[in-house]
Amino acid sequence: MSEQISYKQFFKNYLILIGVMLVVFTLLIYLSIVSKKSWNNNLKTAVEVVLDEKQPNTWSVGKNIDINNPFTMSGACYEARNRKNGEVYKVMVIRVVTNYGPMAGVFSIDKENNVDFIGFSNLHGRIEKQVSSMSTSTCKQINYWEKKIPQILNNK
Repeated sequence: MSEQISYKQFFKNYLILIGVMLVVFTLLIYLSIVSKKSWNNNLKTAVEVVLDEKQPNTWSVGKNIDINNPFTMSGACYEARNRKNGEVYKVMVIRVVTNYGPMAGVFSIDKENNVDFIGFSNLHGRIEKQVSSMSTSTCKQINYWEKKIPQILNNK
């Protein structure tokens, strides 16, 4: 024998399901908004470490620059002031695929949109020097990003 469920009971169960789903989605959205700030702060710290290793006491990294482009999932852009000449640059950290796997590459962009590769944020010391010397001049990915980054930043 099949039981008949009344419309009242059906809609009550349906509203409970919708309420639970609404709470779960609200929680997910809240967590993603909260984690975005710490994600940006950690990337900013990684950029500062790379800049200080390459040119100590030369750069001060500022606020995050929003990029209205799908590439924001692969990187972030920050203002950086050169303490020696006072010029404001943009510094971008973006995922670069290398022979050793994906690495976070740090690039500087001046006012004329000239892009320079600075280094990898997850490599330090002797290993970083070896990987950078092997890949800086010959790495097609670094050359690709040096040409692509001005297009990304100008696509606002």
